[in-house]
Amino acid sequence: MLIFGLHILDVLVILFFLGLVLGLGWWASRSVKEEKDFYLGGRSFGKVLQFFLNFGNMTDSSGAPTTSAEVFRTGAGGIWIALQTLFITPFFWFSTVWYRRARVVTMADLVFERFRSKSLVSFYVAFNVYVSLLLLAFGNVASYKVAKAMIVKPPQEYSEANKTSVQEYAEYSQLKTQSSTGRLSPEHSERFHVLDSKKTRGEINSFVSYFDFSWGVSGRTWFFIGYTLIVAIYITLGGLKAAAVTDALQGLLILAFTVMMIPMGLMSIGGFKGLHQGAPEFMFHLFGTVAASDYAWYSILAITFTSMIQIFGMFNNMSNAGSAKDENTARFGQLAGAFTKRFVIIAWMLCGLIAVVMFPGGLSDPENAWGQMATKLLMPGLLGLMISGILLGHMPAVGSYAISIAALIGRNLYEPFVTGKSKEHYLKVGQFLVLATLATSVVISANAAGAVKLITTVITVNAFPGAVVLLIFFWRKLSAPAVWISFVLWIVLIGIVPTVAPKFESLRRSPSFLVQNQERSIEAIAGATEQDVTAGRAAKVGDSISKPYIIQPVPVFYESIARINPSDPAAPMEGVGRFQVETYMLHLIGVPVQNFNKAGILAARWGVDGILPFVMLMLFSYLFPDRRLGADAQRRLDGFFAKMKTPVATPPEADEREVALSYEKPDRFDYKKLFPGTNWEFSKWTPSDFLGFFGCWVIVLLILGMLWLLLQLGK
Repeated sequence: MLIFGLHILDVLVILFFLGLVLGLGWWASRSVKEEKDFYLGGRSFGKVLQFFLNFGNMTDSSGAPTTSAEVFRTGAGGIWIALQTLFITPFFWFSTVWYRRARVVTMADLVFERFRSKSLVSFYVAFNVYVSLLLLAFGNVASYKVAKAMIVKPPQEYSEANKTSVQEYAEYSQLKTQSSTGRLSPEHSERFHVLDSKKTRGEINSFVSYFDFSWGVSGRTWFFIGYTLIVAIYITLGGLKAAAVTDALQGLLILAFTVMMIPMGLMSIGGFKGLHQGAPEFMFHLFGTVAASDYAWYSILAITFTSMIQIFGMFNNMSNAGSAKDENTARFGQLAGAFTKRFVIIAWMLCGLIAVVMFPGGLSDPENAWGQMATKLLMPGLLGLMISGILLGHMPAVGSYAISIAALIGRNLYEPFVTGKSKEHYLKVGQFLVLATLATSVVISANAAGAVKLITTVITVNAFPGAVVLLIFFWRKLSAPAVWISFVLWIVLIGIVPTVAPKFESLRRSPSFLVQNQERSIEAIAGATEQDVTAGRAAKVGDSISKPYIIQPVPVFYESIARINPSDPAAPMEGVGRFQVETYMLHLIGVPVQNFNKAGILAARWGVDGILPFVMLMLFSYLFPDRRLGADAQRRLDGFFAKMKTPVATPPEADEREVALSYEKPDRFDYKKLFPGTNWEFSKWTPSDFLGFFGCWVIVLLILGMLWLLLQLGK
């Protein structure tokens, strides 16, 4: 018996796990008595819950199909779309301790403690609510896209419009492959550009899902409503503890569905030996393939740097670290969760390579590789387990974000104005805010363009608060006026201009904004074809040889460029998507961005996003210093930095005594300063810091070594 293309066993498994999540929320609710319990789990999480809370927040279930799709498309080098975060992980050794030693509930509390400006805190809260709502929408959209790809209609149920859409997508994929090797005739080239414009505008698709229906509103919106309703119920009941417990469940499910695909896939293709016999040799290279057009070392470096900065400013950092009973527990949870995620990424890469052998004729859309593998390999019941893992993969993170938003609004906006109420009153307000937040996320999700655009926007916009937090922790001269001015400029430049500029036809269609870089021919490692063997360039089909590839021009100032009317070859072109204000600013100061390759344009954009916030904050802090720093304010500032150097003690009563002593004697830890007598508050490294930080880099090297060895098995 099939229901929406799923076996009844799969449906029962999905319903079981959804019911289990609701039950866990009810169980966690028994320990929620006040705000501290709801927002921070009572600051009582041990290493197990801290591990799963961090692993769950870092492990995006949509990463499985996304990573495997990129590997299916480009080979093992496609892993860098996700594994670049490996190089950020060692820095968590320090950053986790910063948030735990801050000893506050929200990031807005940190801003208030540093600047004592309620107006700045209110603005900061509003900004973080905006960012977090985008993250919530990303979680919803990503979950929908994956679920949609897993519940696909068979071709015999297609309408005529469905058939046309899928056929044109398949034609587009074939023409794109021919275009990359320079074998496209002028006639086919024109057809390729027509289909490319249709794809850019979302008019053609590689499959049709059972979610493609409309009952008053689209099936997509119904998915968001049902998905969010489940999160709302268990998070409202159990708060952060419910999120942590369900993080444990979803973490185990993600590990389960990742691991079970690998042995089944390997058995179906003849093990690792069959993997190397069936997949072209070039696909086992981590560097030097055609993927290098996207993932050059400098573009990876720029994206990694900006991603790390924005991670430091994430609004839920306090709840992730602050829920731990001490800083070592917080550190263990963060690092263990992060490194486990990196191993899972490698497993996803292996699944992508297995898919290459399982589908030698290719797929019209690489993003279908994961779903197609699951459908082909997994028996009824196991497929339900896979879909459960995908659906639950975002739920705890969505719940955690909603709690952080509720804490920001409740503690930093509501409580200062509505004072003298009971603990129960403030708890109920927090629960209501969770519901309101999740409802708002449904509206944003229903109108969002796509998951990738959402998460890119989040990383870009959130780089500024990351820079603010770093300077709060380490630079005395950072001033409230500088934060205000820089914040407003940042929102205008990075938040408003990229979105508003494309609304104006003159900016969207002006030739000066439709500049593209030059078409490039590169030499890249690839698998030999029959023509290469005939020409004597290789001994057999699949051998690794260096071949020319045509890298199509990419826009410099827009995400993409498409015809106004895709079906009319004579129609003028216009910019589509985000206006890349970063590359335009570089162009205005004389940087020849139009001459950059694709990776260079990517690096330029992300480099500006990571560096510009520091430039603005430091420049305006010198131009507009905080004039209100009297003797009391100076003592408070000294106490703040002394507290940040005070290790967290247990039990809580002992920690309160240590913090009080630091405020009383703010010079007690001056011997720890790396640059005494300056405005910089960096601390000298302890032996454990050296061992921990460089030990993390050893783990990074071991992971890279394991990755290389894995690619040699069966060679």
